[in-house]
Amino acid sequence: MARPGSTTSETGNNYNTANGTGAAVRTKLNEIFTALRTLSSGSSDPSGAASIAQYQPHINTSTNLLKIATAVSGDSATYNTLGNITLDNLGHVVAATPTMTGDVTMSSTGFLKVPVGNNAQQPGAANQPAAAAGQFRYNSDTSQFEGYTTSWGAIGGGGGATGGGTEAIFHENENAMDQDYTIGNGASNINAGVFGPLTINAVLTIPSGSVVSIV
Repeated sequence: MARPGSTTSETGNNYNTANGTGAAVRTKLNEIFTALRTLSSGSSDPSGAASIAQYQPHINTSTNLLKIATAVSGDSATYNTLGNITLDNLGHVVAATPTMTGDVTMSSTGFLKVPVGNNAQQPGAANQPAAAAGQFRYNSDTSQFEGYTTSWGAIGGGGGATGGGTEAIFHENENAMDQDYTIGNGASNINAGVFGPLTINAVLTIPSGSVVSIV
């Protein structure tokens, strides 16, 4: 145990040593210093008025959580969890290039801003990070949201439908294809349509079993 007990402690404060023999006082001081050195680690949160104080940090070794007492009332305290000591950065997301595990829930009613860049800045392009399935960004050259599976493509449902109120009546598409495009990202039996006229200035790949209709 790395927390001082009540033996040879002053009444009401286990972190103060009571008067006693030299050996007893030395043992108590060592106990207190060990507790301070280990951030008062123990298999549970501290309890009892003699063992807790406001702003006192501790480590719960059962959960590996670093906590701090934000308020003390009688024999109990309110603790704020600072993080998990077994994880880098205590498990917190860092400001630069964060990696998160698990589900992410956002309760804001504002917005989520995704990366914005041009074609040359796409992951997978020259001097850019590698492309990987699941990547999502806004392409400032095409003015569209795009995602990556095995290649970059417009996000389904984001093709420019407009209308009045909540209606989505008109489908809009550009009349020139300037980037290589694979129908269905290479999957067979995927059909596609586009309103013409259409000028194709890049490679259009139509997998076996797929049909492209220009209206």
